[in-house]
Amino acid sequence: MNMEATASELLLDLGVSVPVRPLRFLSRKRKPRRIVLRRPYIGTLMRLIREYRKIGVTYEDIKAYNYDQMLDFVVEHGEQVSEVVACTIVRGYFLYKLFHKIVAWWLRWRVHPSFLGEAMIQIMMMVDTTPFQNTIRSAEKMNLMKPRMSH
Repeated sequence: MNMEATASELLLDLGVSVPVRPLRFLSRKRKPRRIVLRRPYIGTLMRLIREYRKIGVTYEDIKAYNYDQMLDFVVEHGEQVSEVVACTIVRGYFLYKLFHKIVAWWLRWRVHPSFLGEAMIQIMMMVDTTPFQNTIRSAEKMNLMKPRMSH
């Protein structure tokens, strides 16, 4: 079995952790918080890919960026990047309709740009469409007009 595939499956099950700056209330020190991005549902996946396509940059281009290019990318496409990350945080249909703009805004103001960009790269690595492709292949091979001989 491929070691990378096993590691990515484990990562998908555990989720990707992103550090978030805590709110300071009355100047008390607080520990940094983390949010966990979990494996998206199929509806969330479709929404996520739609938002990702609006950016107009391929995964290979983003992966090849150095630190400064990644910061420039997040500054240029910050709203779209935060909405892609918000898609994986707010995964339900109704919750997404209600809270995705608020969560995206919160991410823009509480997460460092390099972490936000890296979270988007991790999300794009989590997007695995092979089960969907296998379903399409099996549906193509099936001929509904041919009689089946099994009971």
